[in-house]
Amino acid sequence: MLYKNIYIDGVLSDITVEGGVIISIEKASDDRGSQPCTKDYKGQAWVLPGLVNMHTHSAMTLFRSIGSGLPLQRWLNEAIFPCEAKLTSDDIYRGALDACEEMKATGTTTFNDMYFNIDSTIRAAIETGMQAVVSISLTDSDFEGESNTSNARRFFDSYDKLAASLPKNIKIGVAPHSVYAVSGKHLKYIADFAAEHGMPYHIHLSETQTENLNCINEHGMSPVEYLDSLGVLDKTGCRFIGAHALWLSLSDMQLLGEHGATVVHCPNSNLKLGSGSMFPYSELCQAGVNVTLGTDGCASSDNLDMIEAMKVMSLLQKGWRHDPSVLPTDEVLKVATTNGYKALGFDDAVIAEGRKANFTLVDLTKRAFKNMDLDSLDKAERQKLFLNRLIYAANGESVIVP
Repeated sequence: MLYKNIYIDGVLSDITVEGGVIISIEKASDDRGSQPCTKDYKGQAWVLPGLVNMHTHSAMTLFRSIGSGLPLQRWLNEAIFPCEAKLTSDDIYRGALDACEEMKATGTTTFNDMYFNIDSTIRAAIETGMQAVVSISLTDSDFEGESNTSNARRFFDSYDKLAASLPKNIKIGVAPHSVYAVSGKHLKYIADFAAEHGMPYHIHLSETQTENLNCINEHGMSPVEYLDSLGVLDKTGCRFIGAHALWLSLSDMQLLGEHGATVVHCPNSNLKLGSGSMFPYSELCQAGVNVTLGTDGCASSDNLDMIEAMKVMSLLQKGWRHDPSVLPTDEVLKVATTNGYKALGFDDAVIAEGRKANFTLVDLTKRAFKNMDLDSLDKAERQKLFLNRLIYAANGESVIVP
């Protein structure tokens, strides 16, 4: 495939892709011979690394907008858990398939999932060509029953066989739901399993003020400190992924940074559920934490549009810090791409010769990109203008669907 006349980092270029790998990137030329499959974008497309949705529950497209107006615990107990109890594996497959198609259509090529019946989500990801880490969500109830019949035991016993059967673009992780849904004994057991197999340990972390206060009341420490006291951070280290991470103290952030942990900001979900808005981005970065971005599931964010999530993240930081220079566009793009690939162990953030062709095309004919006059700008100015238009004026509907 030859992609002609598309912008890469502000330079009009031609990209040749063969077997899913970028064979060449050259300055655009009308004299270049055509490949059997050639698409000429005539300077009306821009190439980005594929976006990484670092925290979602893909099958929850089935519950889009459910329980609107409820705070987190009521939302879970009154709206989500009763519906999830009725799901079949086929339901989860259909919901995950919808999610994969939505993510592809809005620029996401890689996602980090947390749900049960992971075979169904894996099937959807493979069929749509998505790259993913699919983590099994576990609560204390999954450990109930005879040791050889519990949901957790079936997963642990079958992991090696399942992992060996997967293509390279699909990995498996473990996802204890939260410190309030999983006992210390099981949090430690799951961490041991993750460490033994080099798997991501994906958990809801300090999502609400109530979660923090309850943990302090019960254990005398914050959720981060509690996990550290159990040895979870030592065991999982840079494979630890804490979703939401809104209610963190400076000592919490220092602990996460010392262990090379990742956190996921989910701004739309946090705002809709009223969980909080003051995500400590700068402080986390200063502590050495790898900060990434996610949408959460459609039941709380209502869509899986990572371009929209980039906008909300950036605006929130500027607003509550009263500083428009905070989190510039090139930095928020890094959060939504490079940092996510790093956390998941996928080396696909760079668009370069010899690398996997894991990129997204943005349509410059869309309204958000009108009147940019790119010919009058140098490379750096083009890149800056494009990213401002993409993040603040556009959304996922500007992505060119293959």
